[in-house]
Amino acid sequence: MKLVFFSNYFNSHQKPLADEFIKILGEDNYKFVATDYVKADENIFQVGTEFDNAPCVIKYYQNPEKAQKIINEAECVVIGGLPVGLIRERLGMGKLTFMYSERFFKGPLSKDILRFVKYYLYSGGRRAARNPKANFYLLCAGGFVKNDYEICGLFKNKAYKWGYFPEIKNYDDIKKLIASKENNNILWAGRMLDWKHPELTLMLAKNLKSKNINFKLKIIGSGPEYEKISLMLDEFNLRDCVELTGAMSREQVRAEMERAKIFLFTSDRHEGWGAVLNEAMSSACAVVAAEKIGSAPYLVKNNENGLIFRDKNSADLTEKVTELLKNPDKANALGLKAYETMRETWNAETAAKRFITLSEALKINGETQKLFSEGPCTPA
Repeated sequence: MKLVFFSNYFNSHQKPLADEFIKILGEDNYKFVATDYVKADENIFQVGTEFDNAPCVIKYYQNPEKAQKIINEAECVVIGGLPVGLIRERLGMGKLTFMYSERFFKGPLSKDILRFVKYYLYSGGRRAARNPKANFYLLCAGGFVKNDYEICGLFKNKAYKWGYFPEIKNYDDIKKLIASKENNNILWAGRMLDWKHPELTLMLAKNLKSKNINFKLKIIGSGPEYEKISLMLDEFNLRDCVELTGAMSREQVRAEMERAKIFLFTSDRHEGWGAVLNEAMSSACAVVAAEKIGSAPYLVKNNENGLIFRDKNSADLTEKVTELLKNPDKANALGLKAYETMRETWNAETAAKRFITLSEALKINGETQKLFSEGPCTPA
């Protein structure tokens, strides 16, 4: 099968999945069409541009005719983050096509609806997405995607669980890693944006300190909210128990995750997926994640491999973290289960194999309900 992924740019989150597809299909049968250059991220992770020149990458912005030809001729195309009009021709030919998408309705509903209409109504994809017989399906990069599309009458009963699949480390002795983590070590890492709510971490720290609970919190990242967070540190008198590091490399962040017992993920509904959750869980952290984060409903089973707290609710966050600080055995158990979830189910190897199986099943008879019990490529 010739498979083409089409998205804005090829980066470290795309590479593990691409590598797995190449293992299965061969170098000639997998291509990634990039519409834009890799952009360096100056905030949390220092992202290089070496991915621009990966052998599988076709640069649409340099040769749109070649890219369009590849899109039209491929047996299967997966698109994300681009005008659907680019696949109008192959949709008309009935060729197997998937859209992968985060949720649309992240902010004010009126603005999101206008954006949605512009994206679909004038792009050539709306009719196919509404047609139950069209060979056009949705890969949901987040637990709220299916509902957002079905509100607009699109992809009804044609949506599958998907996501982002960053590198998963396989540890020789995961229990040894978990045992080496400090019981009171808490980590937050992300871009300092208002909708990621780094201030919740300081409200948590203030609450824990007022209760004389022993802990240390490390906050990694930079961005527009950095100065605000720095001022809050002084206002709440938290310099003795909270460290604000600024940006770190991806490798440094993963090393901090390996040391941390608890990982905080505090974003609101604007976080379409949040690959940092994959990374923290694969580092065997006990994650405490906000309920509106796109990846949370797929990756986190509350009280089994992590904890979910109510959106923007510092009291609930404090309650969940306090429980883990007072019960390190529970934190260890959640961290182990989180790692197993990533290693066994939510990883690039599993996703690639399942996607090929799903695609073949759709081409043969369209029956996919019983292929897998949970995880990537199960019905959303």
